[in-house]
Amino acid sequence: MSYDTESSRNTPKKTLSVKRSDQHIRDQEFAAFASCPRGLEALLLAELEGLDAKSGKAVGGGVEFRADWLTLQKMNLWSALAGRIYLRVAHEACNDDEQLYRLVKKVQWQQWFSDKQLLRVDLNNLGVELPNARFLQLRVKDAVCDYFLDINGRRPSISIDEPDVRILAALGPTHTSVYLDLSGENLFKRGWRQEKGNAPLKENLAAGMVNIAQWNADIALMDPFCGSGTLLIEAACKAVDKAPGLGRRFGFEKLKGYDPTAFRALQEEARTRFQTGLQNVMQLNLYGSDITRLLVELAEHNAKLAGLEALLEDGRLRFEQRDARTVEPTAETGLIITNPPYGERLQAKGLNSEENEAYRALFGEFGTLLKQKFTGWKFNCLTADLDLRHALGLSPKRKTPLFNGGLDCRFFEFPLARGSYRPRSENTGDAAEA
Repeated sequence: MSYDTESSRNTPKKTLSVKRSDQHIRDQEFAAFASCPRGLEALLLAELEGLDAKSGKAVGGGVEFRADWLTLQKMNLWSALAGRIYLRVAHEACNDDEQLYRLVKKVQWQQWFSDKQLLRVDLNNLGVELPNARFLQLRVKDAVCDYFLDINGRRPSISIDEPDVRILAALGPTHTSVYLDLSGENLFKRGWRQEKGNAPLKENLAAGMVNIAQWNADIALMDPFCGSGTLLIEAACKAVDKAPGLGRRFGFEKLKGYDPTAFRALQEEARTRFQTGLQNVMQLNLYGSDITRLLVELAEHNAKLAGLEALLEDGRLRFEQRDARTVEPTAETGLIITNPPYGERLQAKGLNSEENEAYRALFGEFGTLLKQKFTGWKFNCLTADLDLRHALGLSPKRKTPLFNGGLDCRFFEFPLARGSYRPRSENTGDAAEA
């Protein structure tokens, strides 16, 4: 939740520079939290441990862990699965708004930013009802502003759209945690996608799908409903070792203690790894298609913005306008990973029949194609429609619960062996999801 005040509507666009000092964070280890799409918590934990997280624990919607200051910056640069990474500055039991105010006000905020910077405060409900959420959010904002007013007689200005500093108060049943947002914009915004197709798949969820399907650069990969190309671009970036955050800015760059020289060294190392990957990973077989020509052009454009033009030029990454019901295998074996259209997205594909009829027409024929031409492959799809498997005429080997925004979805895996799979009965399918 965000709030709006008169000061937030009239904030200046230009922000002042911050005097840097890292004395208060040098050699310290901090409690932190990384958010992610629900269903990816275990994968995010493994990823962050690979980036030197300590004492990691997967919880609903993310991972709690500990890390030093430079490691937290490295995680923002390299995490493919995280949404935002937060540094915890306070954690105590709070039973009412007065305790919340005191908890927030006693944080030494001047160690992290100045009163001349633009501030945003958000509130997160961790399993408790907050009928007065707006009031509590304003109490958090007032505590931060009153802190600066007490020490130097000035209050920070508020900006909802272009803040320098984001503060999050997470209210749980017994304790409240207060965080500094180190990411700024959500980390799924890699910095390359300027345009989106209909119902775009977020980049970190796409990266999670590639991870769950256990794809690697030696395996042919197809997406016959590629849309704006997000899934294949994420797979390509993984293959060529491109840091997901290489083309963007981060919230921690506005905080005191940020050392541009140290972070530039991390970025230079990432650029070197990316260029090496582009040159050395020569056996990629990535193919995407979509029935909509505009989306195919958009996918190619996005791939170029992501720095993958070399893959397009030599055919390691290919996009084509084509009906999904006519695609051909690009190798003897491989993976199909996709987020197929459903609901309104079917209309965007030019299928103007009634929705249920469109399902039968599209996915019935597509399922037949898979069984006839893709023997030896695995078909993986994310969908919020649990009946899609019946339309395909396939039974899944595995289904992983995932959330695509607020949509409760399943990521299905269908091994494709000729004649081996039959649609389950309605009762069997319903019981499986109960």
